[in-house]
Amino acid sequence: MKNVAICLCLALCLFACDKKDDSKVLVTINDDKVTMKEFNKELDRIPMNMKMMVASQSGKKAYLDRLIIKKLLLAEAQKANIEKDKDFENRLAEIKEQLIIESLLKKKLTAGANITEDDLQKYYEKNKEKFRKDAEINTRHILVKSEEQARQVKEKLQAGEDFTELAKKYSIDPNAKVTGGEVGFHPKGTLLPEYEAAAFKLTKIGQTSGIVKTQFGYHIIRLEGIKPPAYVPFAEVKDFIKQQLMQEKQKEVLDKYIEELKKSAKITINEDLLKDQAPAGPAKPEETKDAKPEVKDTKPEAKEAPAAKPAEPKTATPPKKETVPQSK
Repeated sequence: MKNVAICLCLALCLFACDKKDDSKVLVTINDDKVTMKEFNKELDRIPMNMKMMVASQSGKKAYLDRLIIKKLLLAEAQKANIEKDKDFENRLAEIKEQLIIESLLKKKLTAGANITEDDLQKYYEKNKEKFRKDAEINTRHILVKSEEQARQVKEKLQAGEDFTELAKKYSIDPNAKVTGGEVGFHPKGTLLPEYEAAAFKLTKIGQTSGIVKTQFGYHIIRLEGIKPPAYVPFAEVKDFIKQQLMQEKQKEVLDKYIEELKKSAKITINEDLLKDQAPAGPAKPEETKDAKPEVKDTKPEAKEAPAAKPAEPKTATPPKKETVPQSK
């Protein structure tokens, strides 16, 4: 982070140096002159996290080429009277209306949807089960191709040979030579069904399963660790809760605002005209009977829950995936 900050400061210094000769013409495109002032103005519009891309000489040249192309296209559009085109005018009017509405609602929603630290804490306590993690187990396995090989390895284990060393020597799991076959902690629903069923039957650390067949071969599994069910700490889900509450609060503010607008306005609808209005195309009676006008959702999209902290009511574990156990 420190290095990034230093680089950004250097980039800003480079831009500041360029602005000393703002009045000088940087490039002439036909009769259109672009000064350093105009070029720097374009550079200033670049998001802060992308400024380093144009801090170098090559970066500036690439950005200047984009500016030249932009100027050429705008000149061609002017020659073609694009701005006087009816379709363009209609589209521009639609965009303008939408921007006006979005700006109004953004102002209203931002002012009305305040979330306090106390609100976040109360939501967490009230919905704590949403952030509950199921029990997890850590296992180690030896994977071989045939049942006969698995029986031979099992005999070596019973004779007292080390499980980790046997995994490194015999397991066809590509990571076993490094990890000794350790899979890592997993909740139910995230491993192969056959593997998982056998693994979760183990109750004591160091306990070993029988031979377990899956689509990848034959496994011998040892229990390495157990994590009991637990709640994800408030600090880890605080941002997610804030987004959830903000969305709910903004919807509440928006609904109330729209209702107030309707109540304060004098609205008269000629129902007869609606009944007499001919449909644009053939439609079944049941499709038009309860039809409602489409309303664009103006509230922001909710962020996804952080890993192991989804908003599902019963679990904070990932969705079920039937995958071969992967070593850490």
